[in-house]
Amino acid sequence: MSPELIPLLPEQLSEQLQQLRTEQERLFSRLQRGELQSRRLARSVWRIQEDERRRLARELHDGLGQTLTAIRHRIEQLSAKTAADPIADETLQLCDLAIAETRALARNLRPQILDDLGLHAALQWLARTATNEHGPQISMDAEGLPESLDSELATLVFRIAQESLNNALKHAQAQTIVLRLYERARMLHILVVDDGIGFDVNAALASASQGVSSGLASMRERVRLFGGQLQMISAEGEGTQLRIALPLVDIDSGTPLP
Repeated sequence: MSPELIPLLPEQLSEQLQQLRTEQERLFSRLQRGELQSRRLARSVWRIQEDERRRLARELHDGLGQTLTAIRHRIEQLSAKTAADPIADETLQLCDLAIAETRALARNLRPQILDDLGLHAALQWLARTATNEHGPQISMDAEGLPESLDSELATLVFRIAQESLNNALKHAQAQTIVLRLYERARMLHILVVDDGIGFDVNAALASASQGVSSGLASMRERVRLFGGQLQMISAEGEGTQLRIALPLVDIDSGTPLP
């Protein structure tokens, strides 16, 4: 009988199985460490991006915005000393336009209200500014939002709400959009519902995986980095529900977030 056909003794078989289990556990632990390190790195990159957006927003508001305002005041002073001048009036209008665009750009980069007054006020501002008389009515309920959130998680929640509302306003053709946030079992739930035209979820996910729909892909990646789950419920002509659940614990250590 050849050596490879000699049956293993129970003790030998048990030893080999134990060796396989040990190797499997070692590889799994190694994979977990690699995934954890990758997630930490991605979150660090995202944090740096947000810090840079905050810096640029403040420079636009406090730097360029203040300079444009000073120029406008100087033009007003000069025009007050001379006869009516259409060129001066046009220049003032251009200054007003430049100031408004600079402030809008700064708000889109990083709304100052998020850092100054917190997430709840920022979400109220987001819903208020996104509502207009010709567009859908936006209803926002964040009474179930925890009183204090980790700053990174608060930024993530704001970005998710911002992207969700932008998508609904741009594509849904809805009459009503509802944004609701609440806590349940140490999970923060975000619900965005619209009564619009809906869409094919599988097609949208396929487009996102191919990089065609960057907004949805970006949102899914951000949610994944924080250990959350994103679910889309939609069908053509039946509106859309976007459900997101984020753990209120540090996913790297399992400790509760403040």
